[in-house]
Amino acid sequence: MLKRIATVAGQRPYVSDSRSLLHAYSACLTFDDLCASIALTLGAPADVRLALRGRLLRTLGDHPAPEQRDRLVDLVAETSAISDGDRGLRQTVDALHSALLRHLPIPTQHQILERWVDRGTRGAMARWLKAARDTPTLFDASVALAYWRATRDYRAAKSLAYQAEPGALGPIVSELVAQCEEGWIISKAILRSGCDDETTWDLVRSNHPATYLYLCAQLRREISDDDALALVWACPGIAIHGDRGLAIWAVGQMGKVAVLDRIRDSAEALFEKDTAEMRVRYPEMPAADDIDVSKLFGIVEGG
Repeated sequence: MLKRIATVAGQRPYVSDSRSLLHAYSACLTFDDLCASIALTLGAPADVRLALRGRLLRTLGDHPAPEQRDRLVDLVAETSAISDGDRGLRQTVDALHSALLRHLPIPTQHQILERWVDRGTRGAMARWLKAARDTPTLFDASVALAYWRATRDYRAAKSLAYQAEPGALGPIVSELVAQCEEGWIISKAILRSGCDDETTWDLVRSNHPATYLYLCAQLRREISDDDALALVWACPGIAIHGDRGLAIWAVGQMGKVAVLDRIRDSAEALFEKDTAEMRVRYPEMPAADDIDVSKLFGIVEGG
């Protein structure tokens, strides 16, 4: 059957019936033969690997039989050994294990995750983070924290903010605020941890003014009109890097109409500020008369 599959593999899709034949041949394999074929074709063209893996997953359904789960455990062990001997197949094997993870017994799930953690690469840890997100019982805050401290990968910070227990999250909130650049992650961490440390709040205010205003709105934290306006001014308005929109939204949520009026009346000054910041960031920017304002600040017709 694999010889038949090889004759229709690697051809351009939709030019002939090769794609249909590939999937039809795959459907003729028994479950055990599918597992054996997957192990034998790790280096085959992508269309073969995807067809066989897709057929396997459809055969498993939502509730694999015990004997099927046992065979999957053997497949994981077999393909792990193959990838250990051929590093070029690691990504292929990792993708296979990731697809099979939810069908595997818990001990095997942990074995796979431990392999990814031991490897410690961004690709392996991205799979660990996804698995821990999809199956929360697999999440380990200590692993996510160690990886984040080593790499500052925002995905690890996100997993901590969204998944760590509040008690475990509380002691590291100040660290996240100081080192993480994504305000939406910081706001989630503070909201879930119930952080009331004023030093941490001051750090949010200075590093993430829009996030500070958002949190004030969400938690009904008192802030004066002058302070709110100053924080709006501290936010960049550049489309890609800006977060002034969030800050203005937060001011509105707090019902500060007078502040909104002052922002509206400062439109020209804010535009000049944004233009100056753009010139610092992009010295090659054209003269003011040649600037497409709608593209510069993300203005969309009707928006």
